[in-house]
Amino acid sequence: MHQELNQIFQNCLNHLKEAKSSKTNFHFPVIGSINNNEVELRTVVLRDFNEKNNTLVFYTDSRSPKINQIKNNPTVSFLFYDGVLKEQLRIKSKSTIHHNDDISLKHWEKIKPENRRDYASKNSPSSASNDISNYLEKNWIDNTGNYYQNFTVVYNEIVEIDWLVLNKDKNKRARFFIQESGFKGEWLVP
Repeated sequence: MHQELNQIFQNCLNHLKEAKSSKTNFHFPVIGSINNNEVELRTVVLRDFNEKNNTLVFYTDSRSPKINQIKNNPTVSFLFYDGVLKEQLRIKSKSTIHHNDDISLKHWEKIKPENRRDYASKNSPSSASNDISNYLEKNWIDNTGNYYQNFTVVYNEIVEIDWLVLNKDKNKRARFFIQESGFKGEWLVP
C-alpha cells in the first residue's frame, strides 16, 4: 500500500481508539440504519473500538426501534466528524446484537448504577408520552439491576472506511476495504 495511504489508515485507527474518550470529537458518531427502505439517523456514544477485530461498539435500549432495524438489515453506517481537524470518517459495518448474553453482561457490569438510568424507562424509546418528566420507574436508582433486560450491546465489524479531510490548500480523500489479509487502500476524488 502506498506509504501515505498506510499512514492515513493508521491515523484513522488511532482516531477510533481515542474516540472511546469523551474528550474527543469522534466520541459521538452518527449511525445510519435502514427502516422500510428509508435511512434512520441518530447519534450514539462510541463505547469501544477493538482494533484486533476492527469492531466499533455502542450500547442501546433493547426496545429501541434501531434494534429491529439492525436485525432486519445488519448493515450500519457510521459518520464521525472532527470540526477542528476538518476530518471525516464514514464507516460501513456489519452489526451483531448482544442481548442477555455473556458479552452484554460483561459490558453491563462496567456501567455505574447511576448511568443505568438510560435503560430504566417505563416505556420503549420512541413511544409517545403524555408526561416526559415521568418516564423513569419510581426508585429506579434502587433497582438498577432490574434494567439489564433493556440493555443491548451492538458490535459493528468494519467493512470499509472512507476518509476525507477538508483543507484550504487541498482536500484529500481515501477509501480502505478490510480484507482477510489486511486493508486495501485507494485514493478517491474529494
